[in-house]
Amino acid sequence: MAGDENVPQVQSWRVGPVRVLRLAGELDAVTVPNVAVRLDEALLTFEEVLMVVDLTQVTFIASAGVGALVEIRQKVQQRQGRLVVVLPPQGRARRLFELTRMVDHFEIRLTLPAAVSALRPHEPHPLLPERTKPAPKPAPAPTPTPRGPASS
Repeated sequence: MAGDENVPQVQSWRVGPVRVLRLAGELDAVTVPNVAVRLDEALLTFEEVLMVVDLTQVTFIASAGVGALVEIRQKVQQRQGRLVVVLPPQGRARRLFELTRMVDHFEIRLTLPAAVSALRPHEPHPLLPERTKPAPKPAPAPTPTPRGPASS
């Protein structure tokens, strides 16, 4: 059996409505089943599905790791949610995502703060108030029509 150094670590926490999962270590055919369980558990704990998967500390990723991410992306989409992957600009994970063209199928950010910001609801900027249309001018009141002579 493989030693503990091959077992990927999964850290999980919330930032407001966003669930963040940071994966560290190796993601291959042997280690992915445990990671997939953790991803599924995270998915089940939220009604509103806004999830970030941080791959910045992944030292190795095989196609099985990408496959697990594809599965979780499909589950998130089925629940009308969003998934953002944090993928550093260099490294093995980035190379595999580029070679398999997964960069075209995932919403990717370079840093964790950028990923969380992409999912948090944006409030209007206080210096740029919403523009409102002026209220339409009321129509002039109809003028009374003169009545004919009163009959006796």
